[in-house]
Amino acid sequence: MPGRKPKAAGAMSQRVQESSEQFKTSFREEAREILTELESSLLELHENRDDHDLIGRIFRGLHTIKGSGAMFGFERLAAFTHDLETAFDLVRSGRLEVSPEMIDVTLAALDQISAMVEEGTEGAAQPDVTACAGILSAVRRLASIEDEAKPAKMAEPAPDRAVDPAAAMQNWQIRFAPGPDLMRYGAKPSLLIGELRQLGYASVRSVFDAVPLLAEIDPERCYLSWEIDLLTAAGREAIRDVFIFVEDTCELSIEPSGSSMEPAAGPAPAIAVAQPPCESEITARALAEKRSGSGGRRTYDKPENVSSLRVPAAKLDQFVDLVGEMVTVQARLSELAGRRDDAEMISVSEEIERLTSALRESSMNIRMMPIRATFEKFRRLVHDLARDLGKDVELIMEGTDTELDKTVIEQLGDPLMHLIRNSMDHGIGSREDRAARGKPTVATIHLSARYSGASVLVTVSDDGRGIDCDAVRARAIEKGLISAEAQLTKNQIFALLFEPGFSTAKQVTDVSGRGVGMDVVRQRVESLRGTVEVESKPGQGTSVTLRLPLTMAIIDGLLVGVGDACFVLPLACTLECIELTRDDIARANGKHLVNVRGELVPYIRLREHFRLQSSPPAIEQVMLVETSEGRCGFVVDQVLGNCQTVIKSLGRFYRQVQIVSGATILGNGSVALILDPERLIQDALREEMHGRGVLREQTRGSQENNADFTALAGKGSAGPSASARM
Repeated sequence: MPGRKPKAAGAMSQRVQESSEQFKTSFREEAREILTELESSLLELHENRDDHDLIGRIFRGLHTIKGSGAMFGFERLAAFTHDLETAFDLVRSGRLEVSPEMIDVTLAALDQISAMVEEGTEGAAQPDVTACAGILSAVRRLASIEDEAKPAKMAEPAPDRAVDPAAAMQNWQIRFAPGPDLMRYGAKPSLLIGELRQLGYASVRSVFDAVPLLAEIDPERCYLSWEIDLLTAAGREAIRDVFIFVEDTCELSIEPSGSSMEPAAGPAPAIAVAQPPCESEITARALAEKRSGSGGRRTYDKPENVSSLRVPAAKLDQFVDLVGEMVTVQARLSELAGRRDDAEMISVSEEIERLTSALRESSMNIRMMPIRATFEKFRRLVHDLARDLGKDVELIMEGTDTELDKTVIEQLGDPLMHLIRNSMDHGIGSREDRAARGKPTVATIHLSARYSGASVLVTVSDDGRGIDCDAVRARAIEKGLISAEAQLTKNQIFALLFEPGFSTAKQVTDVSGRGVGMDVVRQRVESLRGTVEVESKPGQGTSVTLRLPLTMAIIDGLLVGVGDACFVLPLACTLECIELTRDDIARANGKHLVNVRGELVPYIRLREHFRLQSSPPAIEQVMLVETSEGRCGFVVDQVLGNCQTVIKSLGRFYRQVQIVSGATILGNGSVALILDPERLIQDALREEMHGRGVLREQTRGSQENNADFTALAGKGSAGPSASARM
């Protein structure tokens, strides 16, 4: 029918557009990683300006961004990056020195390149045209580049541009077979081959083995491949960088051929390009392949075995949620099997439990990410703040390979940013101040991460002035947070720093002084079920440690019972369980203390703290836990055993209940609340301090929270209907 062709053409055009957008999305993801590495390398170069490896890494990153940007339709990005690449090519060849101004200009350029990469995505900021022009002008002035209009497309540099004349040359054999849909996505093999020629002297041969009969050719499909002999001083990784954005969808092999050699004087070798065969040769070859059953297919037409996959975070979250549901169902199966005297059912239940445990561990490992990328972001922050504040500061990072749950890492950026800003503004003094105190003029901020049991300790420390406890106390009295007669310990004084609106700064600046930074740190860390610890010595520096859980989805818990209610204590912080008899209580003379091998340990009676209406048994159990306040005990009626706990949020109605970190559904369908030992102890300490009149209005709402908690705890054995209210 006459209308079919336009309809088919429209569908094909839409399909091509969708494929192009898919490749652009892939380019953006890869470009973000390259830009992050570029920023980190530039800041390292600021400290080590003669590091040729860093210079080469920066040049290759800019070269990849420019070439791949032009390939996927980001012409403005490619044109903007061209002069930067030229400048670092001059640095690499020794004709231009690295200066602080050049570092600052390049960092500003990366900000604009990042905006160009995100251009066209939802909510993305537009590149600043005026800023771009100023950056290009500064780059051309520093590199003595002629200020002329640049074409929109990528400019082709000289063939020997990337070749170091003093380096040994190496022969490489490269086989490049692009995927069949390469050109549908807007990629151009000719540009890739052109980039290879920039690395040295190339001999290119086209391979037509996969070309089918003329009647079977799809005009949008790529059937050609290329074999390239490359003589270059570049290494394997530099060659692979040329194909960085298409490597996952093509066949690529890069192998050395022969020994290295010094470049000979004289004209460059001629570049030989194989002539394509005539149509009869193509047809004969295609017929032979058709008879042999190959059909002109290459290995990439079949499913590939790849070493890694890029998976959207939403799919990963959905997968972990399904694993959590499976853990809940497995708990129900185990309980049903325990009720019945059926050996076969018990055997199946145990096997399901083993498989579920392995699946749970695997899913948790998939969610784990190294903290390196989060730490690297703060190199730029320290560099910019040091420049703005007129201070010399060095950032030292340790434990960057420490892994945390991706949810924790995503929420960790703001607290660390506020801590570093406070260290830069309040903790570290000026050059003159540090010299007067006998300290090096270059200050140090130490950012570290390490494991501690089932937690990760992230620490921000500096070698600055330290915290003046008298100034903090005076400021707290001035703001009415404490009375003038209050006697506070050092830790209680440090806790005042996290009160909303509290600041010791005399003036509000662009960096700090509004009293919101440390409050944000506390709120964000507590929302992650973590704690904040502060240590400081006047004149020596301050250290702030964030204790964070490894995971936020599924934890190992200890199920305990108090009356009709069930609770879960995190197994990671639980030390041991001891008995508490009536005689033990009588010997303590009404004090909530228990003797543990000669050490008096305080405890909290959960029945009294939550106002549960039930009678205690003759022998109670004390669960000893380790917290930032030291060892403490929680008195319960009985210990029901270990359980894999899938953490569920309580919903908005109970958002003010701070002493629980969530809830879980047990095997019998009932709900058990997951207690937060740190917050329970802090809540008890606040009530005690409030009773002495030390803090004013600091614990307002705690009684309401406990009342809400008591009502919720009473629903712990409500059966399946309770889970419907989650």
